[in-house]
Amino acid sequence: MVTKTILALLIPILVGQASGNLNIYPAPEGIHASDKFQVYLSQGGQPQSSFTYITTSDKRAKETPTAKAKRGRSVSWTSFSFSGGAVTVEIHTPQDFHNCIVRPQHYGYKCQRTGNKTAYVTVSSTSRMMSVEFDYDYGSSSEDIKDKMLIFADPPESNVPNEHDSSVLFYKAGVQKLNGQVHLNNSIKTIYLAPAAWVEGGFLTTANHGVTFRGRGILSARSYKWKDDQFTTTATLDVDKGGNHVIEGIVIVDPHHFFFRGRSSCNIIRNVKMIAPWAHNSDGVVLGRYGLVEDTFIWANDDSLKVYADNLVVRRCVVWQAQNGAVFQFGWSAKRYVQNVRISDVDVIHTDWCTFKKSKCHLSTNNAVLDLGGREVTSFKVNDIVISNIRIESSCPRLVYFKMDPASTGSVTNMHFNNWFVESQTAHEILHNEIQGAFNASLSDWTFTNLKIAGECISSPCQADFRLGHHTENINFRCD
Repeated sequence: MVTKTILALLIPILVGQASGNLNIYPAPEGIHASDKFQVYLSQGGQPQSSFTYITTSDKRAKETPTAKAKRGRSVSWTSFSFSGGAVTVEIHTPQDFHNCIVRPQHYGYKCQRTGNKTAYVTVSSTSRMMSVEFDYDYGSSSEDIKDKMLIFADPPESNVPNEHDSSVLFYKAGVQKLNGQVHLNNSIKTIYLAPAAWVEGGFLTTANHGVTFRGRGILSARSYKWKDDQFTTTATLDVDKGGNHVIEGIVIVDPHHFFFRGRSSCNIIRNVKMIAPWAHNSDGVVLGRYGLVEDTFIWANDDSLKVYADNLVVRRCVVWQAQNGAVFQFGWSAKRYVQNVRISDVDVIHTDWCTFKKSKCHLSTNNAVLDLGGREVTSFKVNDIVISNIRIESSCPRLVYFKMDPASTGSVTNMHFNNWFVESQTAHEILHNEIQGAFNASLSDWTFTNLKIAGECISSPCQADFRLGHHTENINFRCD
């Protein structure tokens, strides 16, 4: 039985019960609130303060001179859950502004200035992961948004575990410091991060059974050094061992290297938020066979989603691609054997590859929405990949870079790209969309159906600056 004391820690403030339940998470003792933004929430009642977190880039910039972390950046964020009627989000900004925008624009949410340094956004659904941006800090093709503001509207939490259960690691509200990466033994089945829990460290599965990581708290590695040797693996949260793991609801912030690895089978990531990847090599998600990623926010400074295993499903995700890496990555290993992948309804709200490069933007082989990074992959068996309903906001320098090493063998066939909507594609003399096979590796039967750039449907490669190299066959562009 959960005690009244524990319930008091877990039950957030309830506001506006006439129109629904708005759950405002408690303020965590020991964590400083953002000095950039303040957020107030209401649902048919008086606005209540929602604790707004902040973390900055300066520590990683000092630690990673070769990984190109930039000083003077911050991200602020707040989370809440609700049911019933819409929630009004009031944001107080450090500077006044004329215009503001909510991304993904696909949500249809409007940001309105309602007074000096004050904006309103009405949020009508849960599982919404939003960037709210102001015209004094919109960024540009050669400048990033210096102070980011993120809003996460969670679905209501259910089935909070018993903290006295010996199979549960239960982290209450407040700061909890781990000794680097905790190795989970055979007895641990659940890791629970309560609302306002700030857990400093990481986790690694070591047993064969499934482990559930859940809650509304925060897993942070910001107090550890970049690539800290207190972590056994590259990922702050690593579930390579075992299978049938579930990661739900938490925020992962300031990774020590990668955010998440789960190369074991049948793992689920749901309603997870990954933020503050200041340095290059801050990869997002890699899953094993039969993996599922849904309703998740990934802001990565390397590959966001690695398409490495059969029967992968990704849906209803939001991606902020920072200066390094690809959104959908097929490269970086000797073999790529993948089939039956379904990716749909992904909003790419920023592609920041040209940020900090001034007017002469040059991209590595690792920078594209769809990418085959590096030349390590030389053996292919890729078939039946469907990537649909992809919405790419702002100006995107490159959509596709998939060039095989000349020594490659195998095949990449039956690739289907349906209903991609690109707000605009940057024109560069040296940047192009490129697809190329190899003498002993067929690259064939790719279809782009309803690829639209700046509202124009693309019916031929040259319309969208696609360069089809040697050893490609049956690459089609169709408008239905």
